[in-house]
Amino acid sequence: MKNKLRIIRGLILISMFFMVLIGCSKDDKYEKDETPPVLSITPVDISSVTSIIAFGDDLGPDRKNPAFEYYLNNSGVQVRASCKGIVENVVLNDNFPDYEIRVKLSSNSIWLIVYDHILNVTISEGDHINPGDILGTVGVGNRTEFQVNKVLGPGEDLSYCPFNFGTDEFIQQHKSFTETWCLEERVVP
Repeated sequence: MKNKLRIIRGLILISMFFMVLIGCSKDDKYEKDETPPVLSITPVDISSVTSIIAFGDDLGPDRKNPAFEYYLNNSGVQVRASCKGIVENVVLNDNFPDYEIRVKLSSNSIWLIVYDHILNVTISEGDHINPGDILGTVGVGNRTEFQVNKVLGPGEDLSYCPFNFGTDEFIQQHKSFTETWCLEERVVP
């Protein structure tokens, strides 16, 4: 009888150990990663830019531009990853026949990098990307957009001026085209 009790106690302790182990890893999985992005590469070759729409520029009565919007001199300009991350999804745009690529810094990151208006997509959902990796070419109308969002909750984001996260080189390359990139610090996309 004593051996049976010892075995039962042992099984209970082992079960409790695994419950704690599973419970801890489950909690860790859902812990939000607040590490901000570090933007080290411009998404396009700045020497190919012909005009821009600045972050925070008016798009309508109650709407501000939530991105850097680049217009380029030809359709072959490559769009590059500005930071590391995991491709969350690649979606065909509703209003243009080109794609939007959404990248999270990590699986549980609160930050989302959006590359919009991309053609000839070279990556897939789930791919790990690094700064400088080619994502595709600029979209319809020789344009592309670059957006940095903080996900606050389901369907609730704030867009931030990419300069808030850019390295000195990232910022200087942009400023070689114009000083006027950010008219606001953050906007609702």
